[in-house]
Amino acid sequence: MQTNTKTHFFDLLQVLRGVAAIMVVFHHSIGSLKYYHHINYPFLNFIGSVGKFGVDFFFVLSGFIISFSATEKYGTPNGIKNYFLNRIIRIYVPYLPIGIAMFLIYKLLPGYSNSDRSISLITSLTLLPDGKPALSVAWTLTFEVFFYLFFCISFVSKKTWNYFLLFWSAVIIYFNYIEIFPSNLQNSFFKIFLSTYNLEFILGYILACLINSKIKIKEAILWFGLMIFSALFIMLKLNDRSYFNFDINLIFVCASFIIIYLAIQYNQKLNKNALVMIIGNATYSIYLVHNPLQMAVIRLIPNINTKISIVISLLLVVTLSIGIGFLYSLYFEKKLITVFRNKLKI
Repeated sequence: MQTNTKTHFFDLLQVLRGVAAIMVVFHHSIGSLKYYHHINYPFLNFIGSVGKFGVDFFFVLSGFIISFSATEKYGTPNGIKNYFLNRIIRIYVPYLPIGIAMFLIYKLLPGYSNSDRSISLITSLTLLPDGKPALSVAWTLTFEVFFYLFFCISFVSKKTWNYFLLFWSAVIIYFNYIEIFPSNLQNSFFKIFLSTYNLEFILGYILACLINSKIKIKEAILWFGLMIFSALFIMLKLNDRSYFNFDINLIFVCASFIIIYLAIQYNQKLNKNALVMIIGNATYSIYLVHNPLQMAVIRLIPNINTKISIVISLLLVVTLSIGIGFLYSLYFEKKLITVFRNKLKI
């Protein structure tokens, strides 16, 4: 989402969003190289395994952005209605054409997918938790929608929302770290509700509270914390270690928390035509188009079996993802979102 208001701009966060999107592109592209061309280099595998944490960064950032931007909407006429409609338009307008297209492709060509997975029509169309969506990366959007729906509570009562977050966090921690998570749990709603991924959105909300309250953290503490969390993350990844459920994700999001905080403190206006800003502003479209795109491109390229061919194929996928994502953002996402917002007067 574009993060501009009358009084705030977060251009450095847009750049970081772009970096996170490219991380995810590499994660899926390297996975396709392994699947279709049996490429198996330790360094490449490491890059691919790190790339998936771009999603964790997105979750923290989403929790921050939605919480920070909502501050100006509290107490305004139709505040909750405008918030809800904005979220619906922002998520579903760019998503639905691609989500529906992928659902139809998998129905017509069931062998096209990289994996054997059952696809839920309900989730593919609504992003509500009922199963797996046709567009595989849309599982993250289910979490986004889930958090946004609960966030409506804050428009009714900020105090109630804070108490709810304490309750939600306690329940997640209890079922994931104290009581063994029921492995036979089939209810999709509770699977999402009890997921540790929600802690990342909540951490983003806490960050927004710090920024809104103008609470300053000493730079020395921030840089020291970033160094510690980054070192722990790299150590665990290099040694392929895990000491408890979701530990490496939590370490990464703590580093992300600090990076976002620092980016806000050091923020500066950037040229909107700079490549990093173009990528950052088109991040959502890049995220939506990249997975089916990289899967098709890497599947079609023959004889990817040398280091140079691997590099070329990855650069090609990244370039196409950025280019097509930018065009989709420019000529569809932004224009249609504007049309809907004007029609609904929000």
